[in-house]
Order: sequence, then structure tokens, then C-alpha cells
Amino acid sequence: MSLQITNKDGLTISSIGSTGTSGNPSHPLVYEPTSKKVTYSTAKTFVIDHPDDQDKFLVHACLEGPEAGVYYRGKASIENDKCVTIVLPKYVEKLANNFTVHLTLIYDESCENENLVLRTTEVEKNSFKVYGKNCKFFWIVYGERQSINVEPLKNSSDVLGEGPYRWVK
Repeated sequence: MSLQITNKDGLTISSIGSTGTSGNPSHPLVYEPTSKKVTYSTAKTFVIDHPDDQDKFLVHACLEGPEAGVYYRGKASIENDKCVTIVLPKYVEKLANNFTVHLTLIYDESCENENLVLRTTEVEKNSFKVYGKNCKFFWIVYGERQSINVEPLKNSSDVLGEGPYRWVK
């Protein structure tokens, strides 16, 4: 569907979805035929090529929360029945703070590690330690970006862009 609005400056908006029963509500701009209003979808989506089917795209959405978050993840193992140190990139301390570490034990039938407990230190100087018996595990570290104010005052901010694609200058 294409909507054209003409005034002295001229405006054309295309690729608008319809919210009717056969319409697709995932379009950034949505036309509601009953009210004759155009609205914006608030989902922040992006399109990538489908890795298995060249005739398709994948539409992914951005994760949202009350902070500007960063994450680091990996796989590690304890091999000395004591601990292992996980080292994050050198720049992490300058980029983020308020870190949370999540650990997930990888099950191993050969050593019956179902009762194994893993413990972690806090992230300090771009690293953290994981304590426990010999095992493999996945780790994820979430942090809060230091350089982004997630609650700027309206009277001291310039908002640029349109619809869900807006940003603060």
C-alpha cells in the first residue's frame, strides 16, 4: 500500500502496513483504515539476509530496557579444581560499569557434575574469577553503558528523527 499526501512542499510515504485482518502490523508505519490515521510502530527492528533461504529476510528486534546495556559472553573451564580468571577486553572499564555475571554449568555425564556449584567474584579491572570444581561453563557479563544518559530532561534535549527512529542529540 502506498499513501501520498500532497501539499505545497509535497510528501510521499510508502511501504505502509494496514492493521486490517489481512494486514501485517509489523511495519514501521501503520495505516488504520477505520480511523484513517497513520501511526508508528514502537518496535526497533532491522532486516538481515536469511542464512538458509536466499528468498527470505530475517526481521530482528532490538532488546529494550531501562538502561543502555552492553554484554560480553563466552565459554570457559575450571581445570585446577579451584578457579579460573575470565579476562574481558581492556576497554570495558572505560565503557561500562555496574556489571552482573551469569554462569551456566555445562552438564558432563562422565563426571556427574549435577550438584556442582559455581561462584563468581565481581568484575574488577576488566576481569572476574569463577570458583568451583573442574567443569565447563558458559558465562555472560551484562554492564551499563557509562556514556549514555537514559533519562535526559526534555527541556535540555534535542530529539532528532521520526517515529521509532529517534535519538537525542
